[in-house]
Amino acid sequence: MLTAPPRGKEGLVGLPHWFYLAKGEWAARSNRLRAGLVWARATATPQRMTISPGDGKTITCDGPGTRYDPATPAAQQRSTCSYRYSCPNSSNRVTVSVAWGGTWRGSGGTGGTLPPITRSVIFPIRVVEAQALVTKE
Repeated sequence: MLTAPPRGKEGLVGLPHWFYLAKGEWAARSNRLRAGLVWARATATPQRMTISPGDGKTITCDGPGTRYDPATPAAQQRSTCSYRYSCPNSSNRVTVSVAWGGTWRGSGGTGGTLPPITRSVIFPIRVVEAQALVTKE
């Protein structure tokens, strides 16, 4: 799981905090097992990503999020999976969960749907508030 600002760096109140998966992580995964003449192939496909940003709210993303590109001006970038914190907090515990759907197919024309499975990662995010002072010259 990647974020912008990067994990370990402070985010700012009111600015979007981006969440996204690294390239290639949002892809179907398959594995085939064989025992003698009998075989089975299971395929899992990511369905959605859910983010609990640590303040009691939840957001759902239908894909891996959009990669933040530091070489592109901020005004030209858009996130498909971001969250704006409204209050500073030094101890947000973020939970990012990816729900996977699965199918299987086996020798002899067998197959079916596998029960959904969710994998999660938890990490801290620190959000600070920036103050500006405007003075007349």
